[in-house]
Amino acid sequence: MYTVTLGDALTVMGAFGINMDYTVRLKLRLRDKIDDEILKGAVDKTRQRYPYLCVRMKKDNENFYYEENPAPISVLHTDSSIRLNTEESNFHVWCVCYYEDWICLDFYHGITDGFGMYMVLATMLYYYCEKRYGVTDHTGIRTLEDSILLEETIDPMEHLPSIDLSGRQAPATVPVFSLASDAGLTPSSPQIWDIEIPEAAFVSFSSANDASPGTMISILFARAIDALYPERKKIIMSRYSVNARPMLHAEKTHHNCLSGVAFPYTDRVKSMPFETQCTVHRGATFIQSDADKVCGQLIGVASYVRSILQGLPTLEAKKRAFGQMMSGRGTAFTYMVSYVGQWKLGALSPYILEFWTHVPSANPLVTEIAAINGKIFLSVHQTFREDIIIKSFLSQLEENGIHYQLRQPVKPDNAGFIEPEIES
Repeated sequence: MYTVTLGDALTVMGAFGINMDYTVRLKLRLRDKIDDEILKGAVDKTRQRYPYLCVRMKKDNENFYYEENPAPISVLHTDSSIRLNTEESNFHVWCVCYYEDWICLDFYHGITDGFGMYMVLATMLYYYCEKRYGVTDHTGIRTLEDSILLEETIDPMEHLPSIDLSGRQAPATVPVFSLASDAGLTPSSPQIWDIEIPEAAFVSFSSANDASPGTMISILFARAIDALYPERKKIIMSRYSVNARPMLHAEKTHHNCLSGVAFPYTDRVKSMPFETQCTVHRGATFIQSDADKVCGQLIGVASYVRSILQGLPTLEAKKRAFGQMMSGRGTAFTYMVSYVGQWKLGALSPYILEFWTHVPSANPLVTEIAAINGKIFLSVHQTFREDIIIKSFLSQLEENGIHYQLRQPVKPDNAGFIEPEIES
């Protein structure tokens, strides 16, 4: 048994504090119809490779904790949403669903982030493709041939020093344009738009304008929102997720380990030529991803989280505090973009036709980016009824000569994750 660690506490308790299922679905379409027996074998080998993720979540009056779960990982023949940490998933915090030529990896975000999920996914896909297609190259993929390292289970946030926050003033902030409260949009159940873009042409376009694919998507969304609300009084602020493992020298950890880059789309940036806007955003990425800067920021976060965990006596009080903290992040930026980078496990690429990332609707507008096999896959999530922002974004693509294929709006398919009851 082990309690939720410092780096995961905000994700776990914050989500429960606002009654949100904080799960992710990695959804892949493969070249052929899924062989269920081969898939079950691949999932079992993956379970053996990641024993520290094969757990059941429980809670007491003071904290959430995990217990080892020896039951098999569920492999379910369904395209519907499932419920993790219940009998349906053998009380595991992740499971695998499949139908036709699709495989879906459903994961609880509270135990790992995108990097951790991608490691598990790569292992599972390798063992599947090994049996199905004879793939033998597992370069860069964790397999049962590798030792399970202690570094995979250490939470680097636990080892950051504590600082006294009592005398520190909160940094000055500027009013941020909120899609939830300033845009006049109608709140609704989540909607997902999947968009496919040819990778080579988009990378070439981004490079020609001094941007990376991820920063380019951030800029195009800022311009799309600005086109709809040109007279707004507040700045558009995007948050670009950054994997903080290299900065914390914890490349192998499975724990949540994210930082973020803020892109303010001010009147000054708005007046700049397009390429200059890209240069500004790329410069912000470089500066804010500096190791010392990220470590300093995360030391502050770790100290604040530690003070809540140590200072509040009950689990309910901790959930309220972290829930307020998670909700407050939504007022600090207008939208979020997350891109874990191009899939570099080349031996598996020829068998993967599509790769979509569906995330919890924690913010009004979130775009997840995946790239594989010569294509970029954007999953745009929104929590409002109108389609004006997605249409404005598509207009930005068209105006810049970027070809795309828009799928029909996708029904949210993330897994449920109900807070466990205290056992008597």
